[in-house]
Amino acid sequence: MRQKCWGAAAVLAATATAMIWTYASTHQIFPDSQWYLIYTYHYLGYDKAHGEQIVLDYVRDHGTFKPYDYLWASKPFTLSYRPRVLLPLLSIPFVALFGPGGIVVVPGLAFVAAMLLIYRFATVHATVPAAAAASVLAVLSPLVAKWCVGGLTDSLALLLHTAMLLLLPWRKPATPRTVAALAAVTFLVGTARVITPYTVATVAAVWCWAIWRERERWRSWTAAAAGAAAGVVAGAVWSKLLSAPLSSRDHFFSMTEGRARTLGQALPWYREAVPTALSKEATVVLSSWPLVLLLVLSLVACVTARRTVVPWLVGSAWAGATGIFLIAPFMTMFRYELPMLPALVVAVSVLVDQAVKGLVRQPEPVPE
Repeated sequence: MRQKCWGAAAVLAATATAMIWTYASTHQIFPDSQWYLIYTYHYLGYDKAHGEQIVLDYVRDHGTFKPYDYLWASKPFTLSYRPRVLLPLLSIPFVALFGPGGIVVVPGLAFVAAMLLIYRFATVHATVPAAAAASVLAVLSPLVAKWCVGGLTDSLALLLHTAMLLLLPWRKPATPRTVAALAAVTFLVGTARVITPYTVATVAAVWCWAIWRERERWRSWTAAAAGAAAGVVAGAVWSKLLSAPLSSRDHFFSMTEGRARTLGQALPWYREAVPTALSKEATVVLSSWPLVLLLVLSLVACVTARRTVVPWLVGSAWAGATGIFLIAPFMTMFRYELPMLPALVVAVSVLVDQAVKGLVRQPEPVPE
């Protein structure tokens, strides 16, 4: 227990340092933050025009980016932002106290909590020192902290995604309470940020692994997977209802600037957009050596720990990233890939343990 506390303290210190450095070196109000702020002021009781004016004045005064004059009134963007009510709701007291800049408080707190949960999840599969080392490596990349401590919903989605992974029956059988908690957490993910490809791929992959490797516990894993699936469905229904009368098709048409409404129009657009976006994304990711190291070591672990759950976790993380990329094939500087972190950290933790065991293994005695 004492060792776990020291590991958690190391992860907390590294995360806090990354967060403070990011706050001090960059402005954390992004274009997307405008919509979350408008909703927060709406929940605080401000009328639409007043709330918009407060946000526009704040953006112009601080010079964070060119203000989007259409803001909340732009219907195509309403589909993306209306269902994400969790951040505006949780930000109410902080925006009321600190003004528009208070929108960054909840994401920062969620980032710290998410990294501690990622560390905790890694200790389920590896030793405390290995889990702590892999978690610290994850926060060394400026790309991770950049998106997690700004006025965005990504750290909340990462926190909830990791909580879902921890609630799965790795060591203890699923109970009605944990099944209900899984449903609630996966539903809340849909109110923070739509990362459905990650959730579905992860739950499906670990369920398949459990059916194959832990057949005696298949009922427990199936119940847990069913609870998570119920939450995903409820979250999808919630998003659709809240986004009405707009549809995903309308959003995709807007995202492609009117060039792809049908499948026939979408395929040429994909052929043009995907290679450019992949090239730009790879260039940015390769510029961060801690992130590259984390990715490479996780792939190595898929080979060295192929008989464990590691390749299933990492494979499902890549499947989720691919799904998100197909929905929005743009360079995001690892922002859309953030939900991969729990799987990557676990994989690297297991690999570190394997390396340590190989180094300290005693040679077999030579027979006389």
